[in-house]
Amino acid sequence: MTSPFRRYRILVLPFAAAVIAGLVWLGERIQSVQQRTTQTERARPRRLAPRIELYDQKSQLVKFERYLGRTRMVVVFFDGETGADRDPWLTQLRDHHETVKAAGVQVIGIGVATPYANRQAGERSQAFPFPILSDIGKDNPAPAHTQWGRFDPTDGSFDTGVFLVDRSGMVETQGRTFKPVTDPKAVVQALCAGKWPE
Repeated sequence: MTSPFRRYRILVLPFAAAVIAGLVWLGERIQSVQQRTTQTERARPRRLAPRIELYDQKSQLVKFERYLGRTRMVVVFFDGETGADRDPWLTQLRDHHETVKAAGVQVIGIGVATPYANRQAGERSQAFPFPILSDIGKDNPAPAHTQWGRFDPTDGSFDTGVFLVDRSGMVETQGRTFKPVTDPKAVVQALCAGKWPE
């Protein structure tokens, strides 16, 4: 006659073996993802994002220090002459702000328009729920554009661009300057879907 303990042991052993096999598989998967992430980060040169202080559309001072090292960020340099409300990336990120925010991503727009002009841009369509910064300095006319490589001193023009800042405050670089994402549409679509672009 088979004892209850023996029957119990016969049932538990296969279950325990399956659990152990599952944990081993999961551990290998995590290690593989970590190795791929490390290799990707090594392949892409990165540098710490500049510490900037600019005024937002409410005329309040915003310091990058507040976000760097605490959250992931997407920084959008937009055309200050046409306005934040006409930038396709900022408006999409605004329309999907709750999803982007829930994914742990802080959006920041930067242009050379005044705080008043940025406030007006929000009033023309829909208020922006994230900082729209005015890159207007006393000594340097556009300190953030200069630091991020979005200002061309030869002709005085300002470039647009989308940058990703990881949780450690690092941004991908190309040579001596920060590198904007090559496919802003795909990046913004991923962010609007609640995913951090790889």
